[in-house]
Amino acid sequence: MPFRMNVRSSTPTLLCIPLVAAATACGGPAPTPAPEPASIGSYAGAQRILTEKCTSCHGNAEAAAGLRLDTWEHLIRGSSHGEAVIPFSPDDSRLIAMATKLAGGPHPAELGGPALTGDEAGTLRRWILDGARDGQGRVPFSDALNLLYVCNQDDATVSVIDMDAKVVIRVIDLQSLGFTANAKPHHTAVEPDGSHWYISLIADGQVLKFNRANELVGRTEFEVPGLLALHPTEDLLFVGRSMAAVNPPQRIGTIRRSDMSIEEIGVFFPRPHALAVDRRGMQVYVASLAENRMATVNYATEELEFTAIAGPTHVLVQFAISPVDETMVVSGQLTGKLFVFDVRDPLHPEQIDAIDVEAHPWHPVYSSDGRYVYIGNKEANAVSVIDMTQRTVAGVIRGNGLSQPHGAALSADDRYLFVSNNNLKGAYTPRHDFGDNASNGTVVVIDTRLGSIDKVLEVGRYPSGVSTRPRPGS
Repeated sequence: MPFRMNVRSSTPTLLCIPLVAAATACGGPAPTPAPEPASIGSYAGAQRILTEKCTSCHGNAEAAAGLRLDTWEHLIRGSSHGEAVIPFSPDDSRLIAMATKLAGGPHPAELGGPALTGDEAGTLRRWILDGARDGQGRVPFSDALNLLYVCNQDDATVSVIDMDAKVVIRVIDLQSLGFTANAKPHHTAVEPDGSHWYISLIADGQVLKFNRANELVGRTEFEVPGLLALHPTEDLLFVGRSMAAVNPPQRIGTIRRSDMSIEEIGVFFPRPHALAVDRRGMQVYVASLAENRMATVNYATEELEFTAIAGPTHVLVQFAISPVDETMVVSGQLTGKLFVFDVRDPLHPEQIDAIDVEAHPWHPVYSSDGRYVYIGNKEANAVSVIDMTQRTVAGVIRGNGLSQPHGAALSADDRYLFVSNNNLKGAYTPRHDFGDNASNGTVVVIDTRLGSIDKVLEVGRYPSGVSTRPRPGS
């Protein structure tokens, strides 16, 4: 029987009031005001500068880098490389960085064109800071539904990606909300309807709750939190311990999502890390980084069962559970294996296979039909594709942008796989040198039909855990 310890009960704390002022601080869309006149900070003022200085190269279908700057729609769409503008975040917008920070001289001056004046750069900055609105006052991507939340662990920021448009649409700066520069955001979880999302902060020892507009509405304390897992039907969020913690408590947390109150459950082995909830919501699976053991907690009966995995210490990183059949996988970092379990008896998982993959498999994800498992291989700079009908490696994807892959998530239609990459060893070199971005990581977008890289999005330093809305049945 697990023990339960009521650690802390907290009520949601609404920090972003009023909303208009908060939108900039929290990175979320603000209410849409009446159209702004053609002033120094308006879209009209911004477009006038772009027309005068940029559209000679970026003004038609043959635009340089595929980036057109002749209309608001083209500007917001970005280029084949990603976004040019991130609403509310001029310091993270490539348009501003190219014009003010580019090593060797600002663009387009390094190509012999006229540089933007200080006033012109200031106009563009103010327009982006106000949300990069169009002529009617609309904020880009305010109605986006399929969002990916990416932790930038060494920046204390979160990049929000529109998975349909394949661009970064917001950057949430946790320091602006009072958290430390070393907060270390690690993993996220998203409500099925997208109304709220959650994030673990390793170093600040908290789990946060944000609403759809990226306003902080709740928090709870938990020592060195790591992975997060939503219960499929109940008002619960489970939280494990970070891999960075050497000797964390041998307990996981259960958070009531509605009020962020928390209890802890003992699992009685060191360094509980891997975490998943079965499709019925009856079992929580937890695995140890230090021992080859998994724990299964049954919430209906409060039974606690252990499963051992033979062999040398594998370092069990993360689970994935099939959305269509009774199988589950867990990655073994040090031995380069993906272990497959039969969970028809969910309280007693039975190992049925061990598949050799590329080095250091990290976070696996199943396709919606259960046919494939995709997993990043951190030390191979690769993604392994596992055919689960044959339980063999069907392919390995490599290419520019894959640099210590960490988290993975599929688009709603399974067409695109989004993989975060730490890039702590510098295998990826950013496209442009801005003087402060040499160690930034990426989110690589893979076309699963072609088995190749479709797009490389540059984000902050040490991108780690990623999450999107759970797909039906998952």
